Amino acid sequence: MTNSASPATSFMAAEDRLIDHVRQHAELYTSAHRVHANWCHPSQFHLLLDLGRRFIPAPSPDDLIGMPDGACYSNAAMYARTHRGEGVVYAEGFALTPAGLDVYLPHAWVVRPDGTVLDPTWDDAPGRAYVGIPVADPRLWPVDGGSLLQDFHRTLPLLRDGFPPDALADLGRPLIAEGLS
Repeated sequence: MTNSASPATSFMAAEDRLIDHVRQHAELYTSAHRVHANWCHPSQFHLLLDLGRRFIPAPSPDDLIGMPDGACYSNAAMYARTHRGEGVVYAEGFALTPAGLDVYLPHAWVVRPDGTVLDPTWDDAPGRAYVGIPVADPRLWPVDGGSLLQDFHRTLPLLRDGFPPDALADLGRPLIAEGLS
């Protein structure tokens, strides 16, 4: 009898580790900083826990080849703008590098209408996991390579005021499975 997990179980475990990483950062932030009582979210980590979704990696189409490494925010925004007619949206949050490394990085990608990931920056190697916020409003998509959740001037209004109405897409899966707390 082997003790190997099914691919679906391994994938969900990778997502859970990624969510735990974000949760640990939220707890550290709360313990080390004064929380503004009238803000929507104390930190970008809390924002992700409140609004974030899980996304399933999928094979990338050929037109993703050639986008520059290290430019995930502009790559994802450019791809989403170019393919907007296909219903894709920009998403940003954290991603897990392939199995064996378990490095959690701030990252951006594109989400298809079925909730699967198109990653214009990273290859589609097995072992990736994505947790983030699907942003439907293209006015919020970065145009200068910056990040919604990592750049102070973009993040501050989102933490203080939240996202504008209808700015987020209902794509991906909830961070916590229905019926669990």
